[in-house]
Amino acid sequence: MNKKEQILANHDMLLEAMLSKDEQALRELIHPKASVFGSAISEYEKGIDKVIHYYMESIALVPDDRRVEVKWRNFSDLGEQALVEQEFIVRFTLEDEEITLLTLRQSVLWVMVKDEQKPEGKWLLLHDHTSMPDHLGAFETISSNEMLENNLNLELETDQLKKQLSKSMNELKAAQKQLIQKERLASIGQLTAGIAHEIKNPLNFVNNFSEVIFELIEEAREEVKRSSVEGSSNSEKMCNAELVLELLDDIASNVDRIYEHGKRADGIVKSMLLLSRGKSGKPVPTDVNALIDEYLNLAYHGMRASDSSFNIEIKKSYDPAFPKLDLIPQDISRAFLNIINNAMYAAYDYSKNDAKRNPVIEVTTEATNGRAEIKIRDNGAGIPDEIREKIFQPFFTTKPSGVGTGLGLSMTHDIVKMHKGTLNIDSDKGNFTEFKITLPVNIQNSKS
Repeated sequence: MNKKEQILANHDMLLEAMLSKDEQALRELIHPKASVFGSAISEYEKGIDKVIHYYMESIALVPDDRRVEVKWRNFSDLGEQALVEQEFIVRFTLEDEEITLLTLRQSVLWVMVKDEQKPEGKWLLLHDHTSMPDHLGAFETISSNEMLENNLNLELETDQLKKQLSKSMNELKAAQKQLIQKERLASIGQLTAGIAHEIKNPLNFVNNFSEVIFELIEEAREEVKRSSVEGSSNSEKMCNAELVLELLDDIASNVDRIYEHGKRADGIVKSMLLLSRGKSGKPVPTDVNALIDEYLNLAYHGMRASDSSFNIEIKKSYDPAFPKLDLIPQDISRAFLNIINNAMYAAYDYSKNDAKRNPVIEVTTEATNGRAEIKIRDNGAGIPDEIREKIFQPFFTTKPSGVGTGLGLSMTHDIVKMHKGTLNIDSDKGNFTEFKITLPVNIQNSKS
């Protein structure tokens, strides 16, 4: 078994030991310094005995005919540690009616420890956070202890659940902020090398043109000195004046180029600052063609810097009449970047298995019928129908462990929705995937 299979097997044994109240099995899976956070017994417990007590008491009487359904599960490889997140349902049958006993969301941190009996070591639970999903109502999940001992004292239970849910919501919001910041920093880190490459070019131009200007100025000075020498004829002075004017024209041309490349470097730095801002700003009229082109270049050079063999053909088709849109630049640019990165990765990764396949990404903008469309297409492996509905779920990723966080497309979907737009996927397995962002057009801005 590989690392992932071994940890997920441990996780299945943990769930079974919890439900069957197998203390010995739990003790073999839990780290001596383990901790648990949840709302079934108390807010926080630490130490193997307290964690086991939490598991034994939080789930009271579970029928023998229970059925466990794992709705979703995500695995994150963290080196010497690993994170398993899942949501599961425990059901049983009562008088021919299927009853949902528990619906829980669980995040478990596993850690590798040395073991004398196993030279390769073993994985133990270090921390568990178990709570009800925030989409559940107050009565959709009720523990069997409460059913038996309190005879469904609904009024008291509702009040307690509201308090527990409120605390869980606050923690989830804090965790969400941390995850979003982690995804933002990951994007910035990936672009750092690309940005360095992009800035290097205009800075080289600035340095080179500056050296040329110094040489031209020195030539102009020499000509002025020669024309001032006594005994020079009028014709010689006229020739010197014409040469000085030519040199000044060359200097002006070089200064224009320095200004042009300086603006380019300034634009790259502004794009970087835009992406790194933690808070959303206000919608402003935004040139989408320029914005998406900027991040297309940065994403490309970022991937080239992390993998020197990376190469991809980029096809651009920008609508010259594409209007300025009222957008929050730092947010919408992050959405563009997430899709572009995914598209480049998909096309390049799929081409590795076919030497004749040329990885291509196509970016198109078009304004029609009061709507603005941005299409980003890659010729990668495509998205199978069975996972297409999951593609925007948090933590869902088709990339190998350690490559993707599973947050990029989820955040992208939220950003587009926040701008009152839509995000749709068209895909053909083995041929292409196309993401289409549709945004509303501000009539006033479209006329300007």
